[in-house]
Amino acid sequence: MARAITMLIFGGFGVMFLYVGLTQFLQQRRSLANAVEIVATIAYSAVHTSTSADTDGRLISSNSTTTHRPDLRFTYVVAGKAYESDLLYPTIIVRGYASREAVEEVLAPYPVNATVPAYVDPSHPGEAFLIAERSSAPIVFLVLALLVPLVAWFVSKYI
Repeated sequence: MARAITMLIFGGFGVMFLYVGLTQFLQQRRSLANAVEIVATIAYSAVHTSTSADTDGRLISSNSTTTHRPDLRFTYVVAGKAYESDLLYPTIIVRGYASREAVEEVLAPYPVNATVPAYVDPSHPGEAFLIAERSSAPIVFLVLALLVPLVAWFVSKYI
């Protein structure tokens, strides 16, 4: 019974990783293939820092991990309609960074109220992004989708 539960849980995670990886891979591909350059105005730009809690639920620096990520929003107009987006890259999977300085470097070209180029697929005007580069994050999710069931099988052998 424990083996079946383990396979079901890990299998569920595998399906989730497969879905997110595949949908984001296809969205990224479509967005980059059809991207047109537009003008955007940065509305918010900051470093978001989060610290994980230890197993007791308390924040303890020796047992916790701190990560940083860019947190920004920008406004733009497509076909006369105003939109707002928070996508740095053409995927919703956000990159995390180990240092605040690394995120500050990424955000340096995007200070609040700056007018910057952005990119949008006109058929999906609500999904504009600032950096027209492929992210490897969808591929990571697809690889995890393959590895998680293998880990489940391995773990279930020893339960």
